Amino acid sequence: MPTEESLRNYADVALKIGLGFEAGDRLILSAPVQLPEFVRLIVETAYEAGAESVDVIWGDDQVKRARFSHGTEAAASAIAGTSQFLMSGYEAGASFLYVYAEDPAALAGVDAGRIQNFQRVNSEFVRPQAEARGSLQIPWSIIAAPVPAWNETVFDSEDAEEKMWQAIFRACRVNQDDPVAAWNVHLDDLVRRKKYLNEREFKGLRYEGPGTDLHLGMTDNGTWEGGRVHTPKGRPFVPNIPTEEVFTSPHRMKAEGTVKATKPLTYFGDLIDDFSFEMSEGKVVKAVAGRGQNVLDKILETDEGSVRFGEAAMVPQSGAVAAEGLVWNNVLYDENDACHIALGQSYPMCYEGADQLDQEQKLEAGLNRSNVHVDFVLGSPEVSVFGVSEDGSEEPIISNGEWGFTV
Repeated sequence: MPTEESLRNYADVALKIGLGFEAGDRLILSAPVQLPEFVRLIVETAYEAGAESVDVIWGDDQVKRARFSHGTEAAASAIAGTSQFLMSGYEAGASFLYVYAEDPAALAGVDAGRIQNFQRVNSEFVRPQAEARGSLQIPWSIIAAPVPAWNETVFDSEDAEEKMWQAIFRACRVNQDDPVAAWNVHLDDLVRRKKYLNEREFKGLRYEGPGTDLHLGMTDNGTWEGGRVHTPKGRPFVPNIPTEEVFTSPHRMKAEGTVKATKPLTYFGDLIDDFSFEMSEGKVVKAVAGRGQNVLDKILETDEGSVRFGEAAMVPQSGAVAAEGLVWNNVLYDENDACHIALGQSYPMCYEGADQLDQEQKLEAGLNRSNVHVDFVLGSPEVSVFGVSEDGSEEPIISNGEWGFTV
């Protein structure tokens, strides 16, 4: 176990940088049962910062698995108590901090259809909270922490937990003399890059690399986000700790070509590897996986929007996460390791004026709607991404895995 000072620094980063925490806040904290000491420390730190109330939703991988392996069909389509608690917290005006740490194989072998049905029903139930997060109406952030089943998939050694903590601390700048100050410097850089990309007003993106030849179209009022974001009242927060990305939501109807994933994807305990998509008129028309084809098919069958893209993110290979040289087996870290694209739900925050549109108008504007948002990594030192202007000219955004422009 790391020192208390390191854990407190991490808690400070999560609250001060991740949530922009303020005295009087209510906090809903979701975390695995394997991390009681760390969770208690976050709770203490929040109260010391003036929290009005802190409540914890404890998660257990085996309890989750039991629903699908031992429960009835009704259990696989029920509204979970945790979903109801999330909605209660949202209605009470809480901020949300998620400690994402789980066994990548927790649901391996479980009927993917039951999992997908449960996710669909519960995603629909918590949609108001999810849409509030996606449109930056409320502060929320995700961090990670080691649990044995995850550690062992990344480090094959007796000291896997300690190695994981140290890798997380480096990736999250917790090991620096002043972690909060280090984060502010990093976020300032991402904000400058976001500003640059917004000023270019690209009409499309072109990806090239081994197995990838992809063109994405942009929405008319599309914007890039990254670094700090703000609620309508101006409160800054950072949804992902760590974050190395600047991202946008492409037009849901404008994707043409092929794209090949460069890292495996773990989805509810099942591994999808060596996979690629063929796109036409914004839609996946062919999906092939060397492993996990059935799971990939289930994702694509979720709803009408799950076969379209909702996010395109630029991440350099020189970032703090990629510098560790690991296959993280954790979507929070894998997506900040290299450029990625997401199937499913768009981010309304990436469309100027989205808060003035109803659901049908958002669809017409090109924003995708789905009960899933599944990131997959396509970046590598061999992949480049170009911004395409209205006249067809191109400028590098990512060049052989690194930023293609300076700010």
